[in-house]
Amino acid sequence: IAWHCKHYTGRGVMKFYENGVALAKDMGIDVSVLEQTHEAHYQAAKKTEKDPDGGSYPAYPSGKSWDEPSGKTGSGKKFYHNIIPGSAVKSEPFYVAIITPVIHYCMGGLE
Repeated sequence: IAWHCKHYTGRGVMKFYENGVALAKDMGIDVSVLEQTHEAHYQAAKKTEKDPDGGSYPAYPSGKSWDEPSGKTGSGKKFYHNIIPGSAVKSEPFYVAIITPVIHYCMGGLE
């Protein structure tokens, strides 16, 4: 994954930030917002480890999820990779990509 992040950063489609403070500054938000968001995600992951199907939200592809943001969409997260607690945000580096919806491939035309 690191190779891909460096590759896409070099192509200008991702940005690297030394830490969460730099990311928050570029986003125009207080770093505490990132800390709270990461902490909530971290806690959802820990709850999933203890009770995989005990969450309050429908999960994808099946079962229940503890993750509120994805759960509210009806496709709650069940698998967590690269989680960090909110307390680590200020010191951890971040690779960030802004995802823009595009039509990549269309079979049969559009109306």
